[in-house]
Amino acid sequence: MKDSNSAKTRLIRLLIGNPISKFALSFIKNPINFLYTGLGIFVVLISYDNTFSIKPTEQSFFSGKIIFGQEDYHRIQTNEVVATLKPEMGDNTLTITATNKENLESVYLKIFKLKGPGTYFIPGDGEIENIGNLIKNLDHYTDKNNFFESTLPNKEGVQNGVGRVNITLVTEKEISGELILIGNNSKGDQAVLESAKFKIHLQ
Repeated sequence: MKDSNSAKTRLIRLLIGNPISKFALSFIKNPINFLYTGLGIFVVLISYDNTFSIKPTEQSFFSGKIIFGQEDYHRIQTNEVVATLKPEMGDNTLTITATNKENLESVYLKIFKLKGPGTYFIPGDGEIENIGNLIKNLDHYTDKNNFFESTLPNKEGVQNGVGRVNITLVTEKEISGELILIGNNSKGDQAVLESAKFKIHLQ
């Protein structure tokens, strides 16, 4: 019987002297520790879940092939692109501006009465003409020959400027699509943008 009691005593002393046992006993003596531990586990789980549920926002982009006058075709590719979709005269109007930071080539697009995904022509045959401009260098804004507009005629006097934008997606947050645009400057020189694609966060 004494041996049994002494064995129990040694076991209790061993448990009390063990750091893990001390830690467990402190929890038992202070139940509020369980509350703090539960809150800590909850915060860790929420943080872990958020790291996988929150997706990084993709950058806006505009990319296409462009040529001014007799120059060679080259790419215009940029993240410096802005799009707005706001009511004007009772209907939504889409405005897009894309600028290449390296050479300041720019594309300006304004589509009136945007109804949603679909094909819109520039200048179009509506009461209000849609606008499509190609700008060779934004720094030369005082030079009218720097602006190639879809409404200006070519050297033969023919108004062959034309454009087509195909809107593939419109949401409250972003818009995407494809664009082809031909414009002339005041001298009749021509600029062409083709195979352009864009995906832009609306502002």
